[in-house]
Amino acid sequence: MDELEFRRRIYANPADDDNALCQAAQSNTDNEAFWKDTKALDEKLKTAANVPVPDDLASKIILNTSLIEFNQQKRRNRWYIGLAASVAFTCGIALTAWQQQHVELDEAALAHMYYAENERPVGEATITPQLVNAKLAQFGAQLDPSIGHIASINYCLLDSIRSLHMIIETPTGRMSVFLVPDKARQAPDAFSDQVYQGTSYALQKTNVLVIGEKNADLPAFTSQLQQRLKLST
Repeated sequence: MDELEFRRRIYANPADDDNALCQAAQSNTDNEAFWKDTKALDEKLKTAANVPVPDDLASKIILNTSLIEFNQQKRRNRWYIGLAASVAFTCGIALTAWQQQHVELDEAALAHMYYAENERPVGEATITPQLVNAKLAQFGAQLDPSIGHIASINYCLLDSIRSLHMIIETPTGRMSVFLVPDKARQAPDAFSDQVYQGTSYALQKTNVLVIGEKNADLPAFTSQLQQRLKLST
């Protein structure tokens, strides 16, 4: 088993005890050390996710006024009671209320941007390339760390779909990257509101949405992302 296959399988499941993996680790000290570090990181992630839910969490993540105004502008003939904040998935709850139709993915992502600035890494785990690719592996992807500094990476809900949200620092400001594993729900190639602009493309069966502020160089960053965000298989 070569090193790339070994690392790919460990990223996907650090607890895998397949004989082939064990032999590859025993025959290569670097593989053994990598496996040990990834297992330790996986345990930290499990510990970080197992946090008590405050009694007032639900009230704190109810859709704020800016999201209500946003939906009124985009869908004046529809009303939405609420949309849960993205941190609800990590904490184990999701509060959503719908009337009849779903929010489009681009609308949900744009609305999410109005409180995304407050997102922080969950728990005490340091954001390392190993942590990033461990989460991306669940979406069938891996990221070259040369893309830039990743300020946060959290699970979120976009129209009730479990997604992954990365915030990446760039020379023209922060860029948000959403991975949405639902090919049937596609976002338009380009979308925007009064503050943000966005684009989307497909990575196998996953929708990738890229959003930045109006003055951000979105095409240049998206081009870099397409070169560095690849399928993990």
